[in-house]
Amino acid sequence: MTNEYLDMEADDDTLVVNVRGDWVFENVAQLEADSLRVRDAAKSNVIFRCAGLRRMDIAGAWVLYDRSQQLTETGITSEFKDFRAAHFKFLRHIIDMAAAREPGLGRDEPERPHPFRVAMETVGEKSLERVEDTGQWTRWLFDALRRPSRLVIAETLQQIHQAGVRAIPVVMLMTFLIGIVLAFQGASQLERFGARIFVVDMVSIAVTREMAGLLAAVLVAGRSGSAFAAALGTMKLNEEVDAMRVLGMNPNQVLILPRVLALLVALPALTLFADIAGLAGGALITIGALDITPTQFVERVTLSTDMNDVLAGLIKAPFFALLIAAVGTLRGLQVQRSAEELGRKTTDAVVQSIFLIICADAFFTTVFTRIGF
Repeated sequence: MTNEYLDMEADDDTLVVNVRGDWVFENVAQLEADSLRVRDAAKSNVIFRCAGLRRMDIAGAWVLYDRSQQLTETGITSEFKDFRAAHFKFLRHIIDMAAAREPGLGRDEPERPHPFRVAMETVGEKSLERVEDTGQWTRWLFDALRRPSRLVIAETLQQIHQAGVRAIPVVMLMTFLIGIVLAFQGASQLERFGARIFVVDMVSIAVTREMAGLLAAVLVAGRSGSAFAAALGTMKLNEEVDAMRVLGMNPNQVLILPRVLALLVALPALTLFADIAGLAGGALITIGALDITPTQFVERVTLSTDMNDVLAGLIKAPFFALLIAAVGTLRGLQVQRSAEELGRKTTDAVVQSIFLIICADAFFTTVFTRIGF
């Protein structure tokens, strides 16, 4: 027997149920009706197997688990096989909740596996989750881009203000101080060789190529990445995302795309402000403490720094923005249960964003050096 959401294959006393399609909130009524046929066709053992399952949320997982429990109550054993981590996490959550309410439910003491095996399985699961995260977020983004006429312009502008305009003071202050630090540290080393004038070269190149863009991205990850995760996570806990779907709104367009576009606009602009502030910090020290005249400072900046140095920092900014927006929104939408999980996902968003930014910066620096850019 075959339909859109499941098909059944009978083999002796075992009924194999191939779960497929979209097991999500919108299809709950049809899923309830279709899954009733499993109870009628079951013999002594039922295997629910993932075979073409595209999407599953907590509502679809509950229908599947509830049908499994009904089979158990009638003396029919059931089990789940071949479910991907992204889908099985919903079933695991429901099973754990049921076990907590009924101690001993499905809790036969298993044989303790070897620690090395546990470690390797953990690494494999985490790697698979990261790949699935990337695919899931990419699908959300392309889904939102399919109908650009429905973009929420007001939300995008608000996010640009929050992530960009309000971040200008802290970004400029931090890069200004970094410019001061670079100038002092460079001067203490170059003075030994009578090359104090080259402090200007070091500060201008370091700021424009690396420090401005990197610091701006890290600060935005701390501010906006955490804000994205916290805001979307709170909406998930309050069931506002489900309410938007019920009202016919696409959460991908309303929640994700405006934040992505906002960072794509804001971070390159913040990088330019950071360039200016970093050079200003370097100028303050070189002119005020190293007896370099303003004219000499400008001449050295002009000679040592060209447009490629500025572009090297600006080219990286959109990629940093995508990483911050991807991690922040994805972690926020993964919140399911409690305020504690919300805090954990918000922390994960910041830490993972900064880690990915530094990895991407190292990659771009290596590539630019190789090609002589």
